[in-house]
Amino acid sequence: MIVCPWKDLGRYAPIIPGLEEAMKVVAELDDLTPRTIPLSDGNKILVQQNATKDAATQKIETHRNYLDIQYLVEGEEIMGWAPTETLTPAEDYNPVKDKQMFTGHVDFMRIAQGYCYVVWPEDGHMPGVHIDNPTNYKKLVVKLKV
Repeated sequence: MIVCPWKDLGRYAPIIPGLEEAMKVVAELDDLTPRTIPLSDGNKILVQQNATKDAATQKIETHRNYLDIQYLVEGEEIMGWAPTETLTPAEDYNPVKDKQMFTGHVDFMRIAQGYCYVVWPEDGHMPGVHIDNPTNYKKLVVKLKV
């Protein structure tokens, strides 16, 4: 997992195929209306606007075919993380959604506006949650094939 300011993410372009294209598209965005923006090679950007959910009620997700780059454009969230190998499957892998849900212990961190995090298939993550009080956020979720 990587956590950094969005402005510094470009340094990882040599190890994240598709990152340069995604960052260019993000730099040209002038509308944060929730939608999906297609990129080349089946990659995409999801524009999301939500309120955080109670972490106590959420499961942990993983993906097999895509990595996630979650960039907080407005607001903030708490994100839970754990190595997938330490988690217990809660449901079967869904190949259509490229998602499997797990239960187990996660470590939480606050992700502030302007920051992003990158999670690979080995990273169980619980995005968009809160511990105490809900907050509103807008974020971009970049999905790049691995």
